[in-house]
Amino acid sequence: FKSFGAVAAARDIHAAIERDSVVGLIGTNGAGKTTFINMITGFLKPDAGSITFEGRDITGLAPRTIARLGICRSFQIPQLYNSLTVHENMMVGIGVMVQNAGHGGFFSSGAPRVPGFDAPADEVADTLLGRFGLERYRDRRAQVLPGGVRKLLDIAMTMVAKPKVLLLDEPTSGVSAEEKFGIMDMVMN
Repeated sequence: FKSFGAVAAARDIHAAIERDSVVGLIGTNGAGKTTFINMITGFLKPDAGSITFEGRDITGLAPRTIARLGICRSFQIPQLYNSLTVHENMMVGIGVMVQNAGHGGFFSSGAPRVPGFDAPADEVADTLLGRFGLERYRDRRAQVLPGGVRKLLDIAMTMVAKPKVLLLDEPTSGVSAEEKFGIMDMVMN
């Protein structure tokens, strides 16, 4: 659990998630859903309890270390570089992933291959943009994108790591009703 002064969030949670399953975490505002995700992904250290992934205790590990293990997340508020284009945001995500995998030199070499995809970075970016229906926004700056497109880009950026576990923090909050079903269709496929 994690406490914030007198408030205890994410208390008494015991969860075992099976491989290849889709699980939803439902609760009222303030119930501790984001705190739960933040603890799993290393953005918050629990005050008590432990978090285990594939038989390894990951409690308190840094977010980057946890991401290397295959646990990735999207954010309730998309974490994008607003002054960059959609394609450039993808390339930043790929660059971070390549560097985290120990393949440094991403930005100094011609066409690095992306681990797990075995393809050049530009091709991986375009493939993921296509998968999430974002190719028509490729050259638009992130700051001018509709809410649903921003959410999809945030999720697409996590997919460069080919995560074993993908945690989505309120993937449809703040988007129009028309966009909600489209986002969930993209994510579930």
